[in-house]
Formats: sequence, structure tokens, C-alpha cells
Amino acid sequence: MLPIGQSPDLLSWNQTLAKVFCATDHEDGITLLLRGLEKLINATSGIITIYPQARPPHTTHHRLLANESLELQIDKYASGAYLLDPFYQKAVVECAEGVFTIADIAPNGFRESEYYNVFYKKLGLCDEVCALIQSEHNQSAVTISLARHRQEQPFSADEKKLLLTVYPLLNAIITRWLNDKADDTSVNFGNHLDSALATFGCSVLTPRECEVLQLILHGCSIKFVAKKLGNSLETIKHHRKNIYTKLDVRSQAELFYLFIASIKSMPHSTTADPLTFL
Repeated sequence: MLPIGQSPDLLSWNQTLAKVFCATDHEDGITLLLRGLEKLINATSGIITIYPQARPPHTTHHRLLANESLELQIDKYASGAYLLDPFYQKAVVECAEGVFTIADIAPNGFRESEYYNVFYKKLGLCDEVCALIQSEHNQSAVTISLARHRQEQPFSADEKKLLLTVYPLLNAIITRWLNDKADDTSVNFGNHLDSALATFGCSVLTPRECEVLQLILHGCSIKFVAKKLGNSLETIKHHRKNIYTKLDVRSQAELFYLFIASIKSMPHSTTADPLTFL
């Protein structure tokens, strides 16, 4: 159940919807929608991101806290870090629709991953819930991400259920908005950046080392990698040491930034190892 005093303000939510439908500027209407969703489930910040097919993501609306970093949360994310985001994997790779918390979809060892350390810890996030929407007309996926921060409680099951209840309406509003929206990312980069995960390091690493690297970049813990590949923990640690040596990095943080830098340098329409373009 929702805590006493935190019942959803349905009157406020319905007033928000009325303003959304009456907004002459659709972008303003979506801003109102995001704000209304934050109030509905007591989130403290929100972001709407479009993932066009075969193109980098585009953040269209955001309501961030003063201490949140636009450079980290939007610019660096769009430069390639999004490929490590569990919500990207769920929305774009799996083409899922619905409402999910990070606990629903995070891979084993997510809290030990560099993505968690660089984004969740630095941004002070304690929980995140996303509404995932697929648009066949635009061949795009959309995420409406709502977050809570340190010293706040994670989203409850009732709050997730409330978001699920309004999801069909969200889907209709976002789909209509996308259909009417001018395509401001019309330049087709032609490269499927998620393939970078499959080829990163393959020019210098052995096939087994590449397997280990893939799992590390997907946020899996070393223990999980060992179990997944049927190796001992010491064997996986040895592979990780070789990976670090061959890629000339000394930590997971340096490995993560090397991956991001290589994606930014990678030309369009290639399936080669991104490292070869640095």
C-alpha cells in the first residue's frame, strides 16, 4: 500500500491531463505530462528520451535537480554510454513495452558495474522506474524515466502499479506526439552503435577475453562471469588482467571511458572494432 499521506492526487493528475490535451504547443504539453507523472508517483526528477532506429538517442525533455549533471546525464549518455543502460537494452534490444523498475531488469552484479558507478552513484540515484513505449510509425522507442535520489525510499509496488494503470494513456499521448513531431534527428548515421559492444576489443583480444569483456561491459560481476562461462574466479580474474594490459587500462573506470571514446571516434557504417579508429 502507499504510505499514509502519500495517496495519489488524482484530481491534480486529471487537471494535468486536461492541460496536456489543450496545449497548442505539443512540446509544452509533453513537459506538463512529465511534471504530472513526477507528482503522481512522487518522483524527484524525470527524463524523456527517444531512441530512433540506428541512431543515437535524443533527450527531448528533462526535469533534473540542480545538482544533477547535464553533461553526464545527457551528453555523455548520448555519446555511447546508453549502450550499457539496462533500460536501453530492454526498450531497444528487446523491444519491450510497459513499466519497469531498475530492479526488474538490471543484470546480475549491476551495482558493481562501471555504468552504475559512473551514472547512478555520481548522480545520487537510489531508484529509477521507466515507461517504455514503442512507435511503429517512427520506428523508435521512447523511455519516460522517473527517478528518486539518495535518502529517499525506492518506488513501491503500488507506485509502479499506478504508473502501469496510466500507461495506456501515456502510450497514446506519446505515440500521437511522435507522429506529429518533426524529425529533428533526420540525418541517418547508418551505424548500429550497439554492434560496438559486440566488436569492442576484438582486434587485440582473444575470443575468450572478448566474451569476458562483453559481460563486464554489460554490468555483470566477476563472480557472475565465472559462473556464466563455467570458469573459476581466478581464471576470470586472469582474463580481466590480460584485458586491462592489452587495452592499456588500469581499472573498470578507464575501461568504460575507453569504450565511450572509441564509439565517438567510430565512423558510420562499420562493424570493425571501434578501437581501431582511436
